[in-house]
Amino acid sequence: MTALNPRTIVGARSVAVERTPQRLDPLGAQSAWLLVPLLGAVAVAYAVFSTVRLSGQFRDLTTALVGMLVLVLAVVVAAVRTHPAFAPFGRWSHFGVIAGALTAACLFSESVWGRNNRIQDDWGQIAVALLIVAMPLYRPIGEVAGSAVVSAVVLGGLAAAQHSLVISNAPLVYATVAATPILALAAGGAGYAWTLTGETLRWREVAREGQIRLEGELRQAAQRMILQERMTALNAEAVPFLTGVAGRRAITAEDRDIARAIAERLRDLSVRAVERTWLEDTLQLALGQRLAQSIPAEGGPRDRVDDPDRLERVLTTDQRAIVGALIASIAGRPGLDPSSVRIAASNPDQPSFTLRARVDEPRNELRRELLPFVSSLNAATMRATMTVHDGELTVRFAYPDRSLPYPEGRRR
Repeated sequence: MTALNPRTIVGARSVAVERTPQRLDPLGAQSAWLLVPLLGAVAVAYAVFSTVRLSGQFRDLTTALVGMLVLVLAVVVAAVRTHPAFAPFGRWSHFGVIAGALTAACLFSESVWGRNNRIQDDWGQIAVALLIVAMPLYRPIGEVAGSAVVSAVVLGGLAAAQHSLVISNAPLVYATVAATPILALAAGGAGYAWTLTGETLRWREVAREGQIRLEGELRQAAQRMILQERMTALNAEAVPFLTGVAGRRAITAEDRDIARAIAERLRDLSVRAVERTWLEDTLQLALGQRLAQSIPAEGGPRDRVDDPDRLERVLTTDQRAIVGALIASIAGRPGLDPSSVRIAASNPDQPSFTLRARVDEPRNELRRELLPFVSSLNAATMRATMTVHDGELTVRFAYPDRSLPYPEGRRR
């Protein structure tokens, strides 16, 4: 057995977390996902409307249609990659989406070059702005600001260079008209994300203090359950044995052997109580009576959690909250076989956890209920996957190998 290196704990808990709503409040960011496809749909609808309205100004309609197809592709990529099933939304996905929208806008400008009457009628800057406004929910504000500035400079430069506009003015004015929607919506989205992350961080501090107090209560509840186990063992074995010895008023060699066996079992219960881990307590408290009923025949929580190296110590407070919520959600499934729940931890150098259970429920329903927690673990600097096959549920989550690039998406 390989001991868990303290450096592994420090390294795992020191993984830098981006200051974004998706990272700091994964479940909350998931609820805002619908905003991305809605904004994308608005951008595409406005592009279609503007194209039809400006049909008489096109120099090359084919180029405009290609631009619209590129915009649709960027919207689809944004909607898919920001979906909770593919969290987290990474840097290159962000750059790819904005680059696609910016390319579409440039193609539109090319299609009306020399025949464009008004900058404010163009759909390019509006489409880019609508996609950028949602990015601060998933990416750092500085990164989004950089994308907005680059987009504003490119489209502003194209606007300033046009010579067919019916309103005569300085090129700087044309550039300002094209750049303003992008910068304004980017600033609005960034301001909202800044406020949201600030409130989330303050809430986390309050929650952490409450969790510290709650852990004491949970520990007391676990201790009461352990005491109940001891009392059950005493009432089932020790009390009848001592009563029999007292009634006979004599101690035989067989009595000594029975007393030794009872003492060893009680000692084993005491040792287990001292060595109980957070995972064991969480599983015990989550399953409650359903697990208690199966203990005599199937074993206690220690038999269900295989973590000899105490790898659970690498989990941060946020990760423990998500894992606890995942276990509680699984424990509440009506089709769960409580005797099938098992948690195993392995690989002390790169801690990995596997939760298995048998749940007799439709696969789609399980995925709908549990994927938010899996996505939250991915957003919380871990790699998590979930599979359901013939009623066998398997959830794996591990710390990524920091020597490799962190994948932006994964199959489930």
